[in-house]
Amino acid sequence: MTEMISVAVVDNDKLVPAGLRALLADTPDITITHTALTVTGYLAEQTGGPADVILLDLQLEDGSNPAENVATLRHTGAAVLVISVHGDRRHIRATIRAGACGYLIKDDDAEKLTDAIRTVHKGHLALTAELMTIINDDPPELSPQELQVLYLYGTGSTLAATARRLGIAIPTVRSYLDRIRAKWAAADEPVDDVRALIHEYPVPHVRPDRPG
Repeated sequence: MTEMISVAVVDNDKLVPAGLRALLADTPDITITHTALTVTGYLAEQTGGPADVILLDLQLEDGSNPAENVATLRHTGAAVLVISVHGDRRHIRATIRAGACGYLIKDDDAEKLTDAIRTVHKGHLALTAELMTIINDDPPELSPQELQVLYLYGTGSTLAATARRLGIAIPTVRSYLDRIRAKWAAADEPVDDVRALIHEYPVPHVRPDRPG
């Protein structure tokens, strides 16, 4: 007997679940059992246990962080497939690091969708052409000092606190942040808020705060 795969759709476009149901209509082993507009809504409304696979829109209208959404949904035990009509490559790479099992462009390719759902349900990555291109596109290289500034500032430290922690001047912190912006702009991925980049890089070694 073929195992049934239950699928949830978390997408702020109310028409998306209907479209996905139509694509999966001829697939006897995959069924959409949950739909929600937000991750919070899905967690609050699910009945009968979590879905096996969750199709998660990359950027929801509630402004929630894509990587945090993935991490939250992974805690339910489900495999997460990120879907989008396009996609900010920074967010996509961050969702993969957070535990997403694949990334799909929203289109009418039923075979690609069903193959991806079955693949992630088995515990494997759905290595689509789009995903391979994105995850193999490395972010701009930062110096150790730039990484430290990015990490501290990106995790909530003020300019002054970052400067104090690293033993440098506030103008030097600003200079490092400007260099980071310039490197991303040179890679054709300009950023307004560098704090959004912290998921792009491994956590650097930063000396601990000294008491007092």
